[in-house]
Amino acid sequence: MGVKFSKRFASFIIDMFIISCIMSVISFVFPENKNVEKLNEEMFSISEEYLNGEMNDEEYLNKTAPLSYRIDKYNFLYTAIDVVITILYFVVFQFAKGGQTIGKRLLGIKVVKEYGELQINDMIFRSFIINSVLYSMICLLLLFTLKDINYLYGVSILRFIQSIIIIVSALMVIIRKDKLALHDIITKTKVIEVKE
Repeated sequence: MGVKFSKRFASFIIDMFIISCIMSVISFVFPENKNVEKLNEEMFSISEEYLNGEMNDEEYLNKTAPLSYRIDKYNFLYTAIDVVITILYFVVFQFAKGGQTIGKRLLGIKVVKEYGELQINDMIFRSFIINSVLYSMICLLLLFTLKDINYLYGVSILRFIQSIIIIVSALMVIIRKDKLALHDIITKTKVIEVKE
């Protein structure tokens, strides 16, 4: 039987906190672009007008879509660095540590292959699915292929799909007796308790 959802979730929260701390330090190196600050203020102002009933849904969408696109374009470097850090942590570091991140180590769990040795490809595919790496990479590509409203629709559809994948994976761990999530089944891996 696999590891309970609560333990897996707690380790994930610890790991995401570590990633957030690393990205906070990086944001000091790459401070927010002044243009992004202005665009965020403009977005906030438009949102206030919309919430006060001063514009309809279509007007709101037409005004926010180009702003959202420009904000994401200005944040391209930060997002790309976030993807790299996520890959280094959840793929390279976890593989080097025998299937354990810091969160998993603190909670006494690790990722193993069901049959045979854990491979780095297993970590890559797990990270693509559960750590939103594939989602983030596609969103970065969309910045150069779509614009404004089309970009917003594309990212929204991807975000919806990624959310469904995460919810389904969580429910699988909660409901299934073997506690396997979608990314476990696809990569033929499982999370187990570490025997001391």
